[in-house]
Amino acid sequence: MQIEIARPKQEGVEDAISALLAQNSRETGFVYAPQPVVLKINDEGQTVAGLVGHTNWEWLYIETLAVDPKLRGKGWGRKLVAEAERIAIERQCRGAWVDTFSFQSPDFYKRLGYLPFGELADYPTGQKRVFLRKVFTVPVTP
Repeated sequence: MQIEIARPKQEGVEDAISALLAQNSRETGFVYAPQPVVLKINDEGQTVAGLVGHTNWEWLYIETLAVDPKLRGKGWGRKLVAEAERIAIERQCRGAWVDTFSFQSPDFYKRLGYLPFGELADYPTGQKRVFLRKVFTVPVTP
């Protein structure tokens, strides 16, 4: 046995590793079964904004959110996050989390009610990777 460098998304390695993780999680009582959340906004057949993430273990993880520079500041990012949160709540999630960078969008997420819970300094050098979460409020039924 030896360590080899694999070609991303070409040899099925990611699926095999995910299967190993899922098996281990089942054995510990926490089934790893992420459900994708993939949203897009098209303009004339071209994707101009979107969100990629997944729900698992009652949480939404927002992996990637991107909006074409020409569309920024017009509410599309907010709408994408709101739709992802709606889907997460529908899937019985308790909250959402995201990681971003100090030079990108921590203030955007803070405006949406996300609170920082950690950071990784000097990633990249002179900047921070910022981790934020939002706990969904559960409506009280009489």
